[in-house]
Amino acid sequence: METSGFSIRYKILILTSALVVACVGAYLQLATWEFRQDKTEWVFDYNRSLVTNLSSDIESLFRSVEDKMRLVAYFYRARDQRSLSLVHELLASSSDLVFVGGSDSLQSLDREFYVDLSFVETYGLPENYFSAARLFTQKPIPFDRLRLEGEVIWNATEAGGPPLIGFAKNVIEEGATRGAETHYAVIGVIQASKIISSLDRPQLNEIFVLNHQGEILAHPSLSQGQEQEAQRQALLGLVTQAQRLRVPIGVMTYQEGEEQMLGAFARILNDKVVVLSRISEQRAFAAVDQLQRRSILFAMVVVSLAFLAAVIFSRSLTRPIETLLAGTKKVAEGDLTSHIAVDSRDEMAILSRSFNKMMDDLRASRNELEEINRDLEQKVASRTHQLEQQNQAVKRAQEALLRTTRLAAAGEIAGRAAHEVLNPLTAILTRLNRVKERLESQRKAEVQLLGELAESWGSDYAKGGFPELVHNWKSPSAVDSQKTLWEEDLDNLKHIHQHFRQEWEELNTDSDFLLKASQRINRIVQSMRSLSVVRSDLKAHSLYPLVQESVHIMADLAAEEGLELNFEKDESLLPDAKVLLDGDEFIQSLTNLLRNAIQAVAAQKRKDPNLKGEVRVKVEFCESEQKYQVWVQDNGLGILPEHQSQLFENQFTTKSPSEGTGLGLNISRRFIRAFGGDIYLHSSQLGQGSLFVIEVPSQDKINQKQEKVSA
Repeated sequence: METSGFSIRYKILILTSALVVACVGAYLQLATWEFRQDKTEWVFDYNRSLVTNLSSDIESLFRSVEDKMRLVAYFYRARDQRSLSLVHELLASSSDLVFVGGSDSLQSLDREFYVDLSFVETYGLPENYFSAARLFTQKPIPFDRLRLEGEVIWNATEAGGPPLIGFAKNVIEEGATRGAETHYAVIGVIQASKIISSLDRPQLNEIFVLNHQGEILAHPSLSQGQEQEAQRQALLGLVTQAQRLRVPIGVMTYQEGEEQMLGAFARILNDKVVVLSRISEQRAFAAVDQLQRRSILFAMVVVSLAFLAAVIFSRSLTRPIETLLAGTKKVAEGDLTSHIAVDSRDEMAILSRSFNKMMDDLRASRNELEEINRDLEQKVASRTHQLEQQNQAVKRAQEALLRTTRLAAAGEIAGRAAHEVLNPLTAILTRLNRVKERLESQRKAEVQLLGELAESWGSDYAKGGFPELVHNWKSPSAVDSQKTLWEEDLDNLKHIHQHFRQEWEELNTDSDFLLKASQRINRIVQSMRSLSVVRSDLKAHSLYPLVQESVHIMADLAAEEGLELNFEKDESLLPDAKVLLDGDEFIQSLTNLLRNAIQAVAAQKRKDPNLKGEVRVKVEFCESEQKYQVWVQDNGLGILPEHQSQLFENQFTTKSPSEGTGLGLNISRRFIRAFGGDIYLHSSQLGQGSLFVIEVPSQDKINQKQEKVSA
């Protein structure tokens, strides 16, 4: 009998062993994790208790010293011997202060009030050890910090000297004259031996006392004057992290090099002193690691015993399975007449009887399936034909839907093109009408006058030649008897020349205007293929010329409607109004607003002929948000409240088809938002007008954002 490549017996052995290993491993992991959590909480509580007690003692020490220094400040200006003796007695009563001095200039040590001579003798120090020339050479007094902070604490321990802590306070004394102030500093030196002795108790933790700049004030290693710079740099990160937390006392975990540390901190003296306690996880969890190793050894014994038990019982389980395997192999070869006999009284016997019954059912079912398969082939062929017909119908519907979508997209693009071309095209038509009216009303008379002059001169020259022409020039003028006919003709020619020169300048200006408007139409038409996506060419622009050009474009339409279009300039903003945007798209957006405002005022004037129509434009700068605001205000019809929320929706308009398509404000908002700004309706009242606002960020604000992103 052929056997399988991998017996179920081995699978049972592997599964049983894996389950045992997984259960034991999970138990060990959970137990270790729970024990480590308890140990962590205990370490945190122990550290917190240490720093709390030590910080309380240290704060009491500094507050006591601070009281003594305040008394010194009180008698600072006294020069009599009695006051100085009293100060000396007060300072001698403190066993912590070993030196007290003063600085009148806040630049050097100028006065000495007290020196603890017994301290000098105890440590075998020179008598002049606390002089300004000796004590503060290696650890100078931080006068710069003292002037800024008003109170400083620093490590005053000299190399090879006793552990000392410097404590200085900036004193401001009001003078007799109003507003006069006197500044001086009281400087004290505290012996750190008591603090260090409290830190050097037998314990697992390492305790430090530092100032808020990370300088070590007290540590057992400082008793020999050995402050290690590498250790200070390692603690500086912990001090910074403790300063960021809001609580004055707390615990934390942090990384120091490649080692994970558990620590606690306490901030005292207005956060100027930090008491730190730390211990490495490796040292704290040494007992946990030892317990884990012993548990692993015990688990290996348990797993070995379980594996031996599985080997013994697996054989009794796999024999009936092998019998079933032989029977199923015969069935796989097509023999549905075989039966299986299993000599057991467990579930395997029930399984064998069920298998035999299944064989009988399979024989009956196979005959039925053969008959059903013949009918099914015919049904499948018929259904396949129906599906092919349905697929063809779906394809025709998809093609029709695609054509409809293309037509709709083409219609939308055409509508947007018509609307965006309308503003510059309206300006072109209005300017051409003005040019035509000017030529017909003014230049026509001048051309006629030139013709009359030419005809008169030609007639005189034909009668008698040049002498006759000169003779008639000398005759008096019929219009002004004080002038000759030549002087009158010469004045007319000068007048015509001046008018034609002015007309040439105006035509040149009008040509530039028409050329710019035509180029804008050309750019709009060229970009219609990508109109559904706003692709702005952002460049640095001065805001005022863009607004001025927009007002200039719509000025003709405003004049044609008989209303005023005013641009209120703020001269203080002119040099600094720098923005980053696409100039053409901004002008297109602003002229859309101006055109809507002019149409609204014109409609209101038709209702109220006495109305003085006006559209006002001004620019303001919002310093808090670093953005410019362009205000467009009119006194036209106003907007209904129910329409105000729909103004910027696509194809929404209350105008007639000849006046608008409902695309202008929607496109304008997309343009402005592409610059990082926005456009919105600020306010509107029926019959009183509307106020729209365009917001664009300043170039400085955009540069700041880009710098943050790059950083």
